[in-house]
Amino acid sequence: MYITKYNINEFIDGTTMDCSYKGITHIDYIPDNIKYLYCYNNKLTKLPKLPDSLKDLNCENNKLTSLPKLPESLLYLDCSCNKLTSLPKLPESLGHLYCYNNNLPYKVNLDSIKKHNQLIIRKLILSKICI
Repeated sequence: MYITKYNINEFIDGTTMDCSYKGITHIDYIPDNIKYLYCYNNKLTKLPKLPDSLKDLNCENNKLTSLPKLPESLLYLDCSCNKLTSLPKLPESLGHLYCYNNNLPYKVNLDSIKKHNQLIIRKLILSKICI
């Protein structure tokens, strides 16, 4: 099942978008006013651009191999039980982080956010100066 501009309102209640347990394989977009996104227990392989207003993202138990850029407003992230091989820069505002059962090369938790973000920045710098 796809979420498109034609059926997206079925999943929205105020500032919450909940499409959990629906067999979703693709989401076209997420409206700018969404603060809470619950898309866990589906068959998603990627997520679209996340709105800057997002505070809570639960995308556990899908088939995600990467995550899009995370908004600085994000307070809660559960991306457990996916196929993630890397994580983007994590907002320092996070109060809850769950990313177990993935293919990450190292353990990431609230205590290691700064170290993780430093590695991401170093990797970006090296990619620009190394040919």
